[in-house]
Amino acid sequence: MSLLLPIRPNPFRFLLYTEWVMLTCCGSLAVIEGLKNQSIPVQHVLILVLLGLMGLRLPSGHAWVKVLYTAIAILLIFSGTVLGYLHILPTLYLIVVIRSCFLFESLGRLVIAGLCFILFLVHQVQYLQNVMLIVPPEQQEQFWMHQLAEMLMFALGLFLVLQLVNILLVEQKTRKQLSVAHEQLQQYALQIEDLAAVQERNRIAREIHDSLGHALTALNVQIQTVVRLWSVDPTSAESFLAQAQRLGEMAMKEVRQSVSALREDVRQDQPLEEAIASLVEDFRQGTGLSPSTKISLEVIVPLPIVKTLYRIVQEALTNICKYAQATEVKIQVVATNNSVNLLIEDNGKGFSVNEKRSGFGITGMQERVAALEGYFHLETELGSGCKITVELPLRSQEK
Repeated sequence: MSLLLPIRPNPFRFLLYTEWVMLTCCGSLAVIEGLKNQSIPVQHVLILVLLGLMGLRLPSGHAWVKVLYTAIAILLIFSGTVLGYLHILPTLYLIVVIRSCFLFESLGRLVIAGLCFILFLVHQVQYLQNVMLIVPPEQQEQFWMHQLAEMLMFALGLFLVLQLVNILLVEQKTRKQLSVAHEQLQQYALQIEDLAAVQERNRIAREIHDSLGHALTALNVQIQTVVRLWSVDPTSAESFLAQAQRLGEMAMKEVRQSVSALREDVRQDQPLEEAIASLVEDFRQGTGLSPSTKISLEVIVPLPIVKTLYRIVQEALTNICKYAQATEVKIQVVATNNSVNLLIEDNGKGFSVNEKRSGFGITGMQERVAALEGYFHLETELGSGCKITVELPLRSQEK
């Protein structure tokens, strides 16, 4: 039976409670009118109770089931009018129109509203035929104005009910769509995070292969040479052993840098000045070179920008340490109300921009800047050092 007649609860509980209040008012007036006639309108109260219970569950199956449901509700109202008490038709028909909005599309709602208005007019005509006989001639004009106003108010009520429920349904649909979109964005964010992690691991793997692998290979060659020369020429063997020791230290340094790049990140409460200062200090301890820094912040820099600048400075200092052979490094950060500008410049050997690079360093910087809708520019050539300029907008972070 549940498969043939699927049902669903009323999607808006406050509308259901409103319907019950309206039905209670109708029942109270029917009881009052019945008591005046010295009778209890049991049948009419039962009709109102049935109409109220029908609002608890709405059909959601085939169209004919929904039509049958609506027809039963209209038939109950018509039965009440035949019995003589349920003559407060606008209230009851408004309930039918409200429920039809949850059952039918726009055309079906208009048909139900039009049918209810026609039935209301039919009942009004019957009512006028009985009342006009007892209305004095001097009050007929006022009586007709009252009836016209009642019809106009009922038509306006139907229109407002249709608009109200339509707005509620659109809002409910929009919320569901936003919820689905939010879940999809969360999934996309996780995928992007996983992709970024994979790219970072690949970059670290390539760095380990290029630098640490080279150092360990050279170290192995030096040790093999020491083994062969130790018994023949100990003096020469000692020089190769010293070289092997330097290669071992370099390998350890590469391991520390790789692990540091994987583990370090900016804390949420760490200012940009402290984050860059820690990178500069690590660079000084590793190279003996102290970069000149200038940091001028007029505003509070959001955490996403802090993290991006931190990673760019970290990658740039790593590249300078490995390849640039620089004697001067300059880092400058200036933040205004609209943007944050970063400048990293060295006097190293530079490189050709058109040269094919195997690492992800420069590409990673560009992707991080593009993610924040910023501007990235690299200026370098062989023998002329390297200059990196980054501009990150602040307005986009406030939206």
